[in-house]
Amino acid sequence: MAGAKETPRQKMISMMYLVLTAILALNVAREVLDSFVVIDKGLQSTNKNFDKHNEDLYAQFDLAKSVDSNRVTPNWKKAQEIKIQAAALTDFIDKVRTTLIAKTEGIEETVADTIQLIHVDGKDNTDVPTHVMIGKNEDGSTGTSRELKDKLNAYHMQLSNYVLPVDRKKVEINIDTQDPPKNGENDNWETYNFSERPLAACLTILSKIQNDIKTAESNVVDYLLKQVDEGSLKFDTVAAKVIPVSNYVLLGEEYKADVFLAAFNKTRNPEMKIGKFNPLTNSFEGPADVLLVEHGLGKYNAKTTHEGIVSYGGSIKVVSPSGQEMMFPFKSEYIVARPALTVSADNMNVFYAGLENPVSVSVPGIPNERLSVSIRNGSIRPLGNGKFNVSVMDGTESDISVIANMENGEKRNMGTVKFRVKRVPKPTAKFGGLIADGNLSKGEIESTLGLVAYYENFAFNAVCKVVSFNVSLVSGGGPIQDFPPVNSNVFSSIQGFKERISRLRRGDRIMFSEIKVLGPDKRVVSASGLTIKVR
Repeated sequence: MAGAKETPRQKMISMMYLVLTAILALNVAREVLDSFVVIDKGLQSTNKNFDKHNEDLYAQFDLAKSVDSNRVTPNWKKAQEIKIQAAALTDFIDKVRTTLIAKTEGIEETVADTIQLIHVDGKDNTDVPTHVMIGKNEDGSTGTSRELKDKLNAYHMQLSNYVLPVDRKKVEINIDTQDPPKNGENDNWETYNFSERPLAACLTILSKIQNDIKTAESNVVDYLLKQVDEGSLKFDTVAAKVIPVSNYVLLGEEYKADVFLAAFNKTRNPEMKIGKFNPLTNSFEGPADVLLVEHGLGKYNAKTTHEGIVSYGGSIKVVSPSGQEMMFPFKSEYIVARPALTVSADNMNVFYAGLENPVSVSVPGIPNERLSVSIRNGSIRPLGNGKFNVSVMDGTESDISVIANMENGEKRNMGTVKFRVKRVPKPTAKFGGLIADGNLSKGEIESTLGLVAYYENFAFNAVCKVVSFNVSLVSGGGPIQDFPPVNSNVFSSIQGFKERISRLRRGDRIMFSEIKVLGPDKRVVSASGLTIKVR
């Protein structure tokens, strides 16, 4: 592991930052301030890279602690304290950035938190940054800059305390809050960085400070990690691990697994054997098979010949730096089963003609992408992840067949599942909200444009349409008035019907009969008639 060194890109950004800071002393054009956008963007990108680098360091610390808790924990705790303090300090600076943008642009902080510097209009604003960062006193003692300075000093002291005095010249903690040279002026750190500075410069300075925080964090955590002496093999609780490709294997296929020693030495492969190992005597009872070891992983393949649970074990041998041989036994097991095809209709155990029927297909032990699914009497459309839609137009049965493409290139027939094919149920006609004989007001009748049909209590969202019907009117005790058959589902095609409806009185009746409905299976079926009485 090496300390965090500046890349050429980081050096370039730092140089541009210094140049542009010097330019602030001049009365420059607004376009020059836009250059700070480039610097700020580069610094924020570098900060993200440092976040990833630091997370890698903490992950290495976690691994070392899991292997040797007693030796690593003291430094691990220090690293965790640094992590918390660095996160709190960078979060504080993020909030300061948000406040500056919000007050400059006159927007809510929840909105300002999402705006990048390039989209800020008031980049040249000096009043708001000075008011927030310097405050009422000219020396910045009442402004946010003094609070930031105090937090940076506390952070610097915390990091310094974690580095041994003899190593402090080697571990860089470049968090500088020193006042600048006087040069005839009375500037301190606060006013030098934030007094009368345009918003673009202030935000870039804050990003640079965050960069310094993360760099110092990286350097000190890396230093603490080196102190645990990760180069030596000093593991108190090493365990052998077995990772199978799958614990569920089809009869006739191979069981495959990776056998390895956790936290192994990459420069020296361990010796791995499969057999009956006796941990009491630290030796094998009978013959043992030597595994091929690649990059610390033992490759174990075993042919399956019978169903059931298969147990196996062995030992891993490593040699310590002192030359001592160390044995680590392991045990594992896997299940051998015959191929089993599962095909299930997701809504019902039948296929409905004219509809898209959802189906799930799976074979335990075989990935969905290696299954070829076909259908007799119908069409099947894959949706991904073992899901399909099946369409059937006629017939009484349909079959789904599945072929598995095995790893060795063999195509194996996994079986066929039969499904019954049924017609969609009888539709129900509806007039003005009524699906059976009933009463409606004259206004409800006049506002209804025609007959509609639907499938009641059906698991599918199937659509059907009324294509023809007969209608009759009975007024008072007079005779039945029949209208010509209607070849649609609306009343507008019935000559004189609208006028006749307008003269209806209480107790008059409208009777619908011979209602024909076209279903999704392209068949026309009859629906029950309706009698509507004027309320």
